[in-house]
Amino acid sequence: MNTKIIAAIGLAAALCGCSALQQSSSQPQGSTSTAANTQQSASTADGRPIQKVRAGQIDGEIIGVPAKNSKFAKIRIGMGQKEVQDLIGMPNDSHSYSTGKAFIPFYFGKDAYRFETFYKKEGSLTFQGGGITGTSGVLIRVSVDTTSDGYAHDDK
Repeated sequence: MNTKIIAAIGLAAALCGCSALQQSSSQPQGSTSTAANTQQSASTADGRPIQKVRAGQIDGEIIGVPAKNSKFAKIRIGMGQKEVQDLIGMPNDSHSYSTGKAFIPFYFGKDAYRFETFYKKEGSLTFQGGGITGTSGVLIRVSVDTTSDGYAHDDK
């Protein structure tokens, strides 16, 4: 009986080791250890490119390309909400909303709430963890839209 238990524990440990090895080897080979890794992935229906960005532990995206001297050219995925506002100023409008994770019992992660800010002739910024939680959020999405009026609309 003890032999079966020992064998089961050994098998479980081996499977966990293989799983950890597979996850670590799924990292792209030859990638640099920069603060942010970007990759072009797709484009929106209106033709704006979408870049997936990894900044430390934060996964984000940049939709469109900020103009060289624009406010959005100064910010980076992973910046704090207060840091962004100090750098580019207060938004014209904002709103917060809960994600589906807010309804998972005992979910204590940072992605249960999001806070979105809108800037005239720039577009919108989305922060995770801000808003309802009372903490400053972290920038996870930059959506460049030079035709933006700077206000949230319910038709989106």
